[in-house]
Amino acid sequence: MRAPLCLLLLVAHAVDMLALNRRKKQVGTGVGGNCTGCVICSEENGCSTCQQRLFLFIRREGIRQYGKCVHDCPPGYFGIRGQEVNRCKKCGATCESCFSQDFCIRCKRRFYLYKGKCLPTCPPGTLAHQNTQECQERSPSQKRGRKDRRPRKDRKPGHRPDARPHPPTRQP
Repeated sequence: MRAPLCLLLLVAHAVDMLALNRRKKQVGTGVGGNCTGCVICSEENGCSTCQQRLFLFIRREGIRQYGKCVHDCPPGYFGIRGQEVNRCKKCGATCESCFSQDFCIRCKRRFYLYKGKCLPTCPPGTLAHQNTQECQERSPSQKRGRKDRRPRKDRKPGHRPDARPHPPTRQP
């Protein structure tokens, strides 16, 4: 009778130790970082689920990936809030920093920011500002000499304001 009781206690202890070991894997430290803010974390892959307000940032190294829970996504990524999980998603190829997939805030080298897009050259009517890597609209003083100005409505067609008036003709 004593042997089955000892065996039962030994099995119960083993089950407790197994459960404790699993819990440690979920909240323990992962490769190259910690599991701060994680709901589920493993030593091999880091975080796979984050607390409600945090973003899951997945860093890829070759074929491996490692998850980390962050308050703000790192440069080159933007945050997407979802029903199940909030994720950091990579910006477009020409963006250094972005607000969303379609709206850049800062461009990579050799690209210029214009209305949220990163372009290799600035569009017509704008100038490239080298310090900020932005395309800036030309001011009206820079637009002088343009030939596409509209005629004013208060002028008659063909009337030139700078033309001298003709002297009155004398009639004999």
